[in-house]
Amino acid sequence: MTEPAPQATRPWDSAYRISNTTVLAENPTLRVLDMTLLPGESVPWHLHPDTDDLFVGLVGEFDVFHGPQAACTTVRAPGRHLVPKGETHTVRNRSGAPCQFLLIQDGGPYQFIATQGAAAA
Repeated sequence: MTEPAPQATRPWDSAYRISNTTVLAENPTLRVLDMTLLPGESVPWHLHPDTDDLFVGLVGEFDVFHGPQAACTTVRAPGRHLVPKGETHTVRNRSGAPCQFLLIQDGGPYQFIATQGAAAA
């Protein structure tokens, strides 16, 4: 079996840069990340064919845009939001303060596939 390209499993190393990404736990079908976005930072549009993304707000607020209509959900600590597998999405900090959240990814092997936004969904 061929291993995925590094960008597919660690996209924050090559596909984008944000203030902090710390892997708290990881196995072949589950990953827990602690992520921080400074004001104006974002994770680019992408999808995961086999994993759901559960966002859990820890500090501040952030926006999750997802789906074919780019619906926006603002998550404020301690809120949660689920993006189902296969759904194109992006995460943005449009506030004036840093935000921190847990990202729990489960359901299958992890893959990060960059897209051109909601139209790609």
